[in-house]
Amino acid sequence: MSRRMAGLVTLLICSELLGVLSGHWFFGIYSKTVPAALTTDFNRSAAYSYFLVRGGMLGFVIFLWALLAAGLARFFRNRTEIPAPLPRPDGR
Repeated sequence: MSRRMAGLVTLLICSELLGVLSGHWFFGIYSKTVPAALTTDFNRSAAYSYFLVRGGMLGFVIFLWALLAAGLARFFRNRTEIPAPLPRPDGR
């Protein structure tokens, strides 16, 4: 596997992990906000699944944004050449 492919796979895994963790975190907010008397176990598990799937989608969007930023970064690099260093007076 090339270094570029390994970097893309690592970026995808980290982005998806970030998205799923955000879905889990938002479900925690949901479960603290909505009283238990108003939800059934089915609704709670369906909401958890929904938050995880949406978190996975968020992870993919993060991955696409990172790819876009990496692709556009080359257009914003400084194109001026750095001059060669001057020779030292002692000849080294």
